[in-house]
Amino acid sequence: MRYSCVLGWSSLAAVAVSLAVPAHAAEAADEGTNAQAADKDVIIVTATRQAADKQTVGVALTALTTEDLQLLAPRSLLDIQGSAPNVFIGSGTAAPAQSAIFIRGQGYADVEKTQSPPVGVIQDGVFFGNNTGQLLDMFNICSVEVDRGPQGIFYGKNTTAGLINLTRCAPTRELGVSLEAGYGSFNEFYGRGVVNAPLGDRGGIAFSGQYRSIDGILNNVFTGRRAGDSEYRAFNIKLNYDLADWLNADLSYDNIHQTGGGTPVQFGNKLTASILSGGNPALIWPKYNAETGSPDGLKPRDIGNNLDADWDRLNTNIISLALKAKTPIGELVSQTSYMSSADTVNQDFDGTCVGAAGCTSVGNPLLAATGSQLLTNRDQTYKQFTQEVRLQGSAANGLVDYIVGAFYYDHKITLHQNTNKAIDQFSGENAHSWSFFGNIDLNPTDTIKLSAGVRNISETKSFNTRYILLGTIPLIPQINDKRSWDKLITRFNVQWQATPDVLLYANRSEGFRSGGFSIRGTLSERQASQTNCGVVGGCPNNNFLSFLPETNTTYEGGIKSRFLNRAVTFNAAGFINNIDNFQQSQVVVTPGYGPGTNTYVTSFPKVQIKGLEFELDLDFGKMTESMEGFRLSGTLGIQDAKVKDGRVNGQTAAIGAGAQAGAPGTTANFTGVLLQRVPKNNFTLRGSYVRDLSDDAKLSLTVGYSWIDSFSLGTFGTLNDIQPSYGLLDASATLDYKGYFLRVAGKNLTDKAYRTQSLPTVFFQGWAAPATVTVSVGAKF
Repeated sequence: MRYSCVLGWSSLAAVAVSLAVPAHAAEAADEGTNAQAADKDVIIVTATRQAADKQTVGVALTALTTEDLQLLAPRSLLDIQGSAPNVFIGSGTAAPAQSAIFIRGQGYADVEKTQSPPVGVIQDGVFFGNNTGQLLDMFNICSVEVDRGPQGIFYGKNTTAGLINLTRCAPTRELGVSLEAGYGSFNEFYGRGVVNAPLGDRGGIAFSGQYRSIDGILNNVFTGRRAGDSEYRAFNIKLNYDLADWLNADLSYDNIHQTGGGTPVQFGNKLTASILSGGNPALIWPKYNAETGSPDGLKPRDIGNNLDADWDRLNTNIISLALKAKTPIGELVSQTSYMSSADTVNQDFDGTCVGAAGCTSVGNPLLAATGSQLLTNRDQTYKQFTQEVRLQGSAANGLVDYIVGAFYYDHKITLHQNTNKAIDQFSGENAHSWSFFGNIDLNPTDTIKLSAGVRNISETKSFNTRYILLGTIPLIPQINDKRSWDKLITRFNVQWQATPDVLLYANRSEGFRSGGFSIRGTLSERQASQTNCGVVGGCPNNNFLSFLPETNTTYEGGIKSRFLNRAVTFNAAGFINNIDNFQQSQVVVTPGYGPGTNTYVTSFPKVQIKGLEFELDLDFGKMTESMEGFRLSGTLGIQDAKVKDGRVNGQTAAIGAGAQAGAPGTTANFTGVLLQRVPKNNFTLRGSYVRDLSDDAKLSLTVGYSWIDSFSLGTFGTLNDIQPSYGLLDASATLDYKGYFLRVAGKNLTDKAYRTQSLPTVFFQGWAAPATVTVSVGAKF
């Protein structure tokens, strides 16, 4: 009820302000934008909240157009991996559609909603405040913008690394139907469609829906079944209406329902096996597989979990209202959104069949204290409300462009987790954040732009947690805590349009990622039995639940250029990220206490990440008519990440025997260790060919290869679990004829086996999907 009232009042306020000042039609600005959009060489982006040609915006970004997305044929956000340099889009293992997105070495691969991802994901202006469900479906997406570097001045909160901005196709305001269906590997089937209709001559409405199901991509050698299946259903209604000549309203509602077999983990890890066996795992475990590090001999994409031990469910509802009003002093925008989601995840984290009849697993030695079992059932709810109001315009005959605004964010999280059918955890968090922001562009000449921006952030989080044994016995008394943070971040940018096709720029920007509480914290550090206490009577004053805010200062310089009659587009950027209190999760084993593990979020005092980024696009049709329709593109990312000061309290790190925490007075020194998911080099090459076969028929072909250097996927204390380098090949062919199309698309066509998750301190890992091929048909009426 409170959210509904705020939504109503804030939207009414935006309309009232617009009514208070008579509107002036901005025909000149509209004509300019339309003229740009009509030029096929121009790709319009909104990285600085102003629609502009991406080649004239002095920040590092990658933009995917509708045409690009049609060629790529992505199913979810996961499938645009490789489209931008130094951007890693992976998946997690403990929640539906859980993302692990990293930009320039910063990201979040864990699952807890109390720790905000440093990479923002925004769809139609709606900010997703946690990474569950972030691997959004790409159906009806018309553009994707990947902005690299801190975006805190212009977008949302916690976007210290960058953001991915998705925009769905707006209602066409004309009667029309678009349908599509496909069938592919692992018995995948999907169907989806969009119906557009006009609302008089002032607006339009669009209804879209889809269904998708797929069998599991993993092989359970214990049950003899496929594992990891999923079923997805979604519905969206989107309405766009001109309430007046000067006032537009955009209303959207989404319902998403996803169920399936979860993301089962594999019992195995080469690093862990080597540590526990003293470097000779084959002598300890006769079935040991040297490729996977599995004591049970599991191969890539094999698991040996209990029957029906892994399943998940996610329900999400999102409603958003955007109002845009033209006023004499600029465009006034109000965006109000509310998100409510509930997810349940049942997971076999020990990765074995221990406890089931006929099981021959050797058992997970790190979980010996719990009988080699770590079975969890998690119920979570997440409610998020956001409100943004901003005014943007120009003054002094275009000498100054400005944007000012305010952003409010509120979330409420509840969690109930049962572990091994014995321990119940009840936790919750309330958070609210206010921020006020502004940016000014000074245009002293037609070719020089000087920019300065600021955002003031105030955030408060309240946290509670308790653990109960066997339904009645308090294992951990109720814990209540509260923290607040205030931060002022800035942005400075200078850019010079040296020629109509060459832009030079330099940028200094800051980002702020809020602190918080580890929701998996158990306060095991208070128990006399645990290594990080070590006192006979216990340590009642120990409390390592909270973690510090993370701040990032980025220095960036770059060039954007087009030449040879705009047949060649070449962009390059260099950056340095100086990060204070870099947040890093540490899972420690707690024998004989609580659920058997405790998760701390430590803060590395100083981290620096440097890098270079290159993007090249060649349109051979502009060089010679005989190669009309042929394009070649490539990206190259280079990163050098260093933990310059990684000294943290040893009591919060897995540096003890058997992945237990360190003793009081110890220091865990991560200085010089590799940061997770930061490959030194990454590149993508893509070729495409689009040819009109006749007035009614068109053929579109594309093939791409993405390569990622080896990188750390996890740690055991200060040791790194290295994922070897790998390359992925994809291709698609589409034939369009009179509004109908036939498409054949393939992903990971060389069937490369590589891992997407790893938790060495609990002896498990997860594998990515094998080669898949999908055949699709569609029609537009």
